[in-house]
Amino acid sequence: MVIRSKSIQLFYVTIMKTYLIILIVVVVCSSEPHCSKFHYEEKLLEKMIRTEILVENMKKQIDDIEARVTGAIAKLNEDTAKWKGEIETMQESSKANLITLQEKAKSELDKNMQAVEDLKDKVVSPNIAFHAKNVKNDKPVTGTTIVFTDILLNLGESYNTNTGVFTVPLGGIYLFTVQLCIDQSKYIDTGLVVDNVYMDVARHRDNYYSVCCYKLTTTISVQSGNRVWVKVINEPNSGSILYHSDTNYWTSFSGVLIHTD
Repeated sequence: MVIRSKSIQLFYVTIMKTYLIILIVVVVCSSEPHCSKFHYEEKLLEKMIRTEILVENMKKQIDDIEARVTGAIAKLNEDTAKWKGEIETMQESSKANLITLQEKAKSELDKNMQAVEDLKDKVVSPNIAFHAKNVKNDKPVTGTTIVFTDILLNLGESYNTNTGVFTVPLGGIYLFTVQLCIDQSKYIDTGLVVDNVYMDVARHRDNYYSVCCYKLTTTISVQSGNRVWVKVINEPNSGSILYHSDTNYWTSFSGVLIHTD
């Protein structure tokens, strides 16, 4: 009976220990919420929901950023196309303006070149001038040409010492000078003619019983091919009239182009 009582006591002790252990566990679990499986799952679900909401917000933000980037790219492409069109238009306009400027420059250059050519034609030519002295006949008669025989200058080879005629090679304004030295107590009337038309006339007379020289100087406009010479208008004297001395008295005829037409 004693043994049985001990066994019963031992059983009751074991039951009491077990009960105490369960009681301790319940108390501990009641003070620590994570010890509940339901509570853990609830918290886990809450975290998942929060994570899902966060992911949704992030997705919205990403979609918004993507939409803005897409819009910005589209706007950039649109602006690029617009700028490209404007640049092409400017290039075409610049090309057209350049062509216009080139054409204007060429036109101005052509005008300037033509002006230069015109000026070149009007420049006084230094090779159109002559100067001859001494006469072929010291007693020319009325209506004849006074021929000056000794060439001092004949640039252009336009004065003829055989005929006494200057043939105009280039039209323009010429300065002609005639100097005649008259013998003692003589006189003569002469004129400068262009194709038999008098351009100037003069009387050369000696009243001092010595040789005197007189000049006839005139400026006239002539055309290319005109013929110019000194013609005797009146010669009423006997004997020699014109006098020439290389040391003291020169009879001479000269002409020079001073301006072209």
